[in-house]
Amino acid sequence: MKEEMSAFDILAMTGEMRSLVGGYLDKVFHWDVKNVLLRINTQGQGKKEMVLQEMRWLYLAPEKPDIPDMPSQFAVNLRKYITNARIAAVHQQEFDRIMVLDLEKGPSSYQLIIELFGDGNLILVSGGKILNSVHSRKWRHREVRPGLEYAFPPPRFNPLRMDAASFRKAFLGSTSDAVRTLATAINIGGQYAEETCLRGGVDKDRKAKSLSPEEVDRLFESLSLLLQECSSRRRPRVVLEDGRPVDVVPIPLLQYGDREQREHGTFSDGIHQYVTERVPLTGEKEDPETQRLVRQLEQQRAAVEKQLAEARAFAEQAEAIYSDYMGTDALLRVVRGRSEGLNWEQTREALSALPNLLRVDPKEHSVTTMIAGREVTLDYTLGVEGNANALYQRGKEAKDKMQGAQTALEETERRLAQKIKEGEGRRRAEKHAVRKTKEYWFERYKWFLTSEGRMVLAGRDAHSNDQLVKKHLKATERFAHADVHGAPSVVILNGAEASDQEMLEACTFAIAHSKAWMAGATEGTAYWVLPDQVSKMAQAGEFVPRGAFVIRGKRNYIYHLPLQLAVGEIMYEGGRKIMCGPLGAVQAHSSRYVVIEPARKVKTKASSLLAKMFEVPEEEIARILPPGEVDMVSTVGIEEEPERLDQSE
Repeated sequence: MKEEMSAFDILAMTGEMRSLVGGYLDKVFHWDVKNVLLRINTQGQGKKEMVLQEMRWLYLAPEKPDIPDMPSQFAVNLRKYITNARIAAVHQQEFDRIMVLDLEKGPSSYQLIIELFGDGNLILVSGGKILNSVHSRKWRHREVRPGLEYAFPPPRFNPLRMDAASFRKAFLGSTSDAVRTLATAINIGGQYAEETCLRGGVDKDRKAKSLSPEEVDRLFESLSLLLQECSSRRRPRVVLEDGRPVDVVPIPLLQYGDREQREHGTFSDGIHQYVTERVPLTGEKEDPETQRLVRQLEQQRAAVEKQLAEARAFAEQAEAIYSDYMGTDALLRVVRGRSEGLNWEQTREALSALPNLLRVDPKEHSVTTMIAGREVTLDYTLGVEGNANALYQRGKEAKDKMQGAQTALEETERRLAQKIKEGEGRRRAEKHAVRKTKEYWFERYKWFLTSEGRMVLAGRDAHSNDQLVKKHLKATERFAHADVHGAPSVVILNGAEASDQEMLEACTFAIAHSKAWMAGATEGTAYWVLPDQVSKMAQAGEFVPRGAFVIRGKRNYIYHLPLQLAVGEIMYEGGRKIMCGPLGAVQAHSSRYVVIEPARKVKTKASSLLAKMFEVPEEEIARILPPGEVDMVSTVGIEEEPERLDQSE
């Protein structure tokens, strides 16, 4: 499961966040140490909220996060400097996991630097000096602390600036296999190294130096295309396994070709869904000890692989010496002869003139040359057998070290397996997850989608009744209502094109959300009219209260409407939602639903049970249910039957 953003993710998100350029920073929020929100007023797009979650997930929030009422000291300090600062540019530092916002405020300029590696950090810099940072950190090559000069991490190979020649030089300079060379020497990480090999049609396990020029060119072209897609042709998606997110990527990847995926309009939406739904089934954060063991296991595996590679390399060098015994012996004789009686500097100068030597180290009395197509380092004070034996011995020492590391790795694997088993036990004990679904603008009203996909909205109270009609009842819409006191106003968006079935569904919704449900009725009557028949203008001597309307002209009544609804799981704009609507509408969009009717007795558990069935917070269910008590009469596509709700209070 993905635990942090990659450099490719930062590249894609940088492209997405360039829409903020020209906007002005409004507020800074900071909470729980590791979370930061920047509220930005953009030109023509309203407010945007940039979220840095857990110091490892950076995206534009599709919905307003829960933020503290009182700003932290860090937030107060940053507001002092950058409130009303203009965003002049957004860019990625080299190909690192670092995003930089260049800010201007009057004569002052600032850099807001977001580091997404390690434990993450957010740093405010002006004139090269650090004004403030979430964390203070010290490494061998640099230190992050207020008052010091800010320095970026040491540069590595930057694939964004490579050309075919620089790629070929870096790639062919490696002694490792193709996938590891791409991951490390070319600096693109393991996942995209594998993707580059897949797209280039190259066996990832082959040695980099063994590839033909045509294969190296294919890798270069495949990587260039990956970078271009992430930068300007994003098609983000969340990758699922058993219905749960395991990765979020900015572009389609061949390695996920057979996996279930959910596409998203923006990479931000994809990341938001991923970080919202990736939590373990218990609803708890992953155990810190398990995370530590996973990191330790990765480090130990890397150490074992490194020592094994060293052992193989030493053995291969020794074998190369024996394969060209005479040539190696002749070279050693020449080197010894030319270096005899000379000091280090003289030896270096004398031996550097030899055409077959790659490197000379008089201090270690060694030279490096190519033997049988392999780079070999020789001690020129020893003969052929002495060098071969020394290399075999170093290989044996590396193998011995590997055995110790392998034992430690196996112990870590055992402890991690035990931790995972314990976690699975907790998940089995807690059968129901609680995953809040994405919120949309229409949820300020009661809502459902008709069987043909048309949105229907209903007021929750007198105020939202007024707002609904004022904002959304246009000439292309239709209005529905039930002849019951307190019934909501219902608007069918684009209702002029609605079918008879959809109008029946809208009228069913209107009667179900009236006091007829509270009264325990089994059926009712509702009607629909055209927008120009709905008015707030009363006749002389009449009064139209808040939330009510005057209907003039013919009403299109529909009789014997069943007071029956369904609650089901649907997909809306790539995200999971729980919808409550007429049975036919829910059946058209959902394969998992519960049929509900007005309860004849006082009940207390319906919203709680439905929340468990659909794995969402109880308040999310409570907001969509009709007024009054609820009986769950049947289920479809849900494994467990609902509990009987026959106990009165």
